[in-house]
Amino acid sequence: MVDSRSRRGGTLVAFVVVLLVVAGVAPGVTAAGTDADQVDADVDAGGEAGWVTAVDDGDATTAPQTADRPTLHQRTVAARNDEPGSVTLTFEYDIPSSVEELRVSVPVTSLSGISVGETDGFERSEQGWFRWDGETESPSFSLRLAVSDSLADGVRGVEREDWALVSEPNSRVQVQAPERPIRTKSFEVAEGEPGHADSHLAFLGEHDRRDVTVADENATFILRGEGADPTQAADFLRTANEHFDLGVQRGRVTVFVLPLREEETADIEAATVDTAFWIGTSGLALDGTGSVFAHEYVHTRLGPTGRDDATWLTEATAEYYGRVFSLNDGVGSYDAFLDGLRATEYAPDRRAVVLADGETWRGTTAHYTKGAHVLAALDAQIQRRTGGERSLRDVFEGRSEPFEDYEAFRAAVIETSGDEDLGPWLDRYVTTDDLPPLPENPRYYVAASSVDSDGDGMANGAELDANRHPFVEGEGPTVTTVTSVDDGTTPTATDGATATATATQAPTGTTDSDAPGFGFGVFVAAVATLLVGVRVGVRS
Repeated sequence: MVDSRSRRGGTLVAFVVVLLVVAGVAPGVTAAGTDADQVDADVDAGGEAGWVTAVDDGDATTAPQTADRPTLHQRTVAARNDEPGSVTLTFEYDIPSSVEELRVSVPVTSLSGISVGETDGFERSEQGWFRWDGETESPSFSLRLAVSDSLADGVRGVEREDWALVSEPNSRVQVQAPERPIRTKSFEVAEGEPGHADSHLAFLGEHDRRDVTVADENATFILRGEGADPTQAADFLRTANEHFDLGVQRGRVTVFVLPLREEETADIEAATVDTAFWIGTSGLALDGTGSVFAHEYVHTRLGPTGRDDATWLTEATAEYYGRVFSLNDGVGSYDAFLDGLRATEYAPDRRAVVLADGETWRGTTAHYTKGAHVLAALDAQIQRRTGGERSLRDVFEGRSEPFEDYEAFRAAVIETSGDEDLGPWLDRYVTTDDLPPLPENPRYYVAASSVDSDGDGMANGAELDANRHPFVEGEGPTVTTVTSVDDGTTPTATDGATATATATQAPTGTTDSDAPGFGFGVFVAAVATLLVGVRVGVRS
């Protein structure tokens, strides 16, 4: 899954979306299994019996994992070419003896800017499959991906004089065998070439590396360029992994810090694939609650959180929790936090937005802004209706799969709150263009009671008990108690107006479902070939 963050939806959006599509990730549109189902349908339609799909390691939903199941390993190797303008990815396979026949599909080979290079032990079929000859012990094929030194050219990656960044395309392996094998995968940089690859992203070139232990996880910073200091970001990760991880621990997080000029990150500032993301050097700074780094961190925790008419949840959760976690880490002021969270306008144009209808917000930042605003109000509702015993985090805590649709999310909210009446409340703000009042009571935004967010020597929980403001040093009492929050059923003129504003504000991180890249028509066609969902982020 990939996520990226954009400001105004300009040229860098194109680069990110194309880069993520190459990675087999579709911004908030598709999810794991979509392309797989289509390939199976194609096979059935073609009358080819006996082919089964190799099960990716760890996918227990497709087939049970057993110690004696045969293993098929796919090794993808990234390398720069002598001539600039393209990067080569080589796919190599170790095939268990039980496999009689094997074929590989890489959907993006049908797109412009990607060409097939050398093959060894594979032949290309009329249907586009790479089909193993059955004899070559370690067969391989290579793809050449067009890259450019400009982030605005809509190519498959970026290449500068002495470095490059590319994504690994998604692939599908089918076999004829007595037992369906497990596919393990690795992504590497070519031997002897400097660089680092992880989670479908590969940086090729000289770099500095900083390894940081954060709680039970390892964070790796791949740093290129002057001024790339990960100290503040690493400190945030330490606090976040201990207090804000949403019950989803990862073994590692990898951050690729690129030497991008400020104007190059004016539109999109970052992109996340699974547990890795890239950002520009300025993205390491946590100087406000709209921090791109915090937004991407949430994406590494939750990944895509919604499908179908719940697609908006992916960017809304990253935007909301990115801001909340930054605030709790002592970043920014409380007033600025509320200003950044309040949805008043959806870049780049003015329109009414219905979150459950993606056509109404496609091409805008409303799934970030209105989505985060609605989640803030929903969080307060859950806390109010449960007397502070539960919160929105309980809806997402420990989830490994996105909600299939809005109804599934709605049901989880009702189950968490224990209040059926919350369903109609949520419907009003998700299935219409209404906007609830934004809660201003700071107690609803406390993500960890043991953290001292305002640095006054008193933990947040103790400040709430003393009726003091947890985010403003020395201030009290807090705005209201947990039992008196506005339930949002009658929006006020200032806080509850329908959001249809102008195109000047954008959010922090995102999995965009229709960011420009190939052009909208080509983009949609490309997305239809993909397996996993991408997150593209926007900054306000």
